[in-house]
Amino acid sequence: MDEVTIQKIAGEVVRHLPSYPWLVLLTLVAAGAGAFFGEYFKTRGKNLATKADFESLQEQLRATTQTVETIKSEVAQKDWARREWANLRRIKLEALLEKVHECGVHLSRLYDPAYEGKPATPEPDCISEADVLAALYFPELKSEADRFTLSCREQRVLIGKLSSDVFDSRDDLGARQAVYQNFLSRWQGQYQEFLAAQDALMEAARRLVKTMGVDEHP
Repeated sequence: MDEVTIQKIAGEVVRHLPSYPWLVLLTLVAAGAGAFFGEYFKTRGKNLATKADFESLQEQLRATTQTVETIKSEVAQKDWARREWANLRRIKLEALLEKVHECGVHLSRLYDPAYEGKPATPEPDCISEADVLAALYFPELKSEADRFTLSCREQRVLIGKLSSDVFDSRDDLGARQAVYQNFLSRWQGQYQEFLAAQDALMEAARRLVKTMGVDEHP
């Protein structure tokens, strides 16, 4: 209701109701003003509420966006860590298989001096190195790795005993021949176990490569 309309109404009322003109006029003016300001404050309140709701939604959107970005970052970090771990394991698996080969070569080098009763030239302990690689990086291969390194150690002990027994036989050819025969009777079974353990470890390593997701180099 605008001011002109209110004045017209007030004038008509005053003209028809001569008694208490100012009281009636003030009442009408107050009523009109009340209606006007009531509508104003109602609209203003709606606007303020709408602004507050908008700001709240913006804050929620910012919080949601931040959460999404945080999750994406965590996922990316975990994916990176997974790839790096897979690549590291590929490298370590290659190192383990190299140690397996080294163990075979190492045992072969022990035979010649042992047959002559001489001490072997000291070498790095590739058997223990293979053990460490398997334990640290390949718990899936524990059974096969333990079997292989145990077989290597048993052979090394047997070769060490051969060297000692040949040395003790001195120039007694009969005693030396008996030492050789005793060694061979025990060595054949151990060597077959060594080959079987080596094959089992290699096969387990091949199966592991298929599940590691590292068939290609980075």
